[in-house]
Amino acid sequence: MLACHALSVHAGHAALLREVDFQLAPGERIAVLGENGAGKSTLLRLLAGEAPGPGLRWRGAVHLAGRAIGSWPARQLARLRAVLPQQTDLAFTFTALELVQLARYPHDEPEATSRAIARKALALADAAGFANREVTTLSGGERARVFLAACLAQLWETEAVQPRFLLLDEPTAALDLAHQHHLLDTARRFANERGLGLLAILHDLNLAAQYADRLLLLHRGRLLAQGRPDEVLTTDRIAEGFGVSACILAHPLRPGLLVATAAPCRGRG
Repeated sequence: MLACHALSVHAGHAALLREVDFQLAPGERIAVLGENGAGKSTLLRLLAGEAPGPGLRWRGAVHLAGRAIGSWPARQLARLRAVLPQQTDLAFTFTALELVQLARYPHDEPEATSRAIARKALALADAAGFANREVTTLSGGERARVFLAACLAQLWETEAVQPRFLLLDEPTAALDLAHQHHLLDTARRFANERGLGLLAILHDLNLAAQYADRLLLLHRGRLLAQGRPDEVLTTDRIAEGFGVSACILAHPLRPGLLVATAAPCRGRG
């Protein structure tokens, strides 16, 4: 289990997160929603065991497998969770294959093994064609697929003693429509096959409804709602959380709901 309790983050007197509580179980898929500045990326960083950012202070608790996440040695923690960040800038020049192979470093295995897994992960992320390209020459969308491959390689084992988690921070931001669906479907299938807990920050409400079992809706640092997509994505909650009008429809192409949105609500504070 990956869990947080009474998680709060402050920048001076401003609260970025306010008393957030939730749990992510192995095999569960969660999408985190909220407008810009709602606290989504701050929450993900803390769940990953990272500092929330310079000048920020936090309180509360984050536990992985019943243990404070900060107490895990770095190498062990890297075997239990992988993180796809928003920013994928590199300080050094690597080919895509070299970058993905680096994700196997915590596993203490022969180079031939790590290279073979890296190639499989690139293929799964639809990035095999970039294996010998320098990552800095790739477009934003191509780079996102390579970094997803690195996350997959990091958690490649089909079985593990401890629960493991895949954390994605706005993974579809630089992708075209087809690759948005491909990335989320790939991450979902990968998590299902390996029993991973999957958490993704998304801005597209319809992608969240299609690929997640459960949604967390943050608003001004507070957890406004959590539950099944049909429980969270209501007209009232969308108006409160995003300041737009919405209509909830039956999806014409698949089971589930479709969210149509319109102009911002007037008089929103």
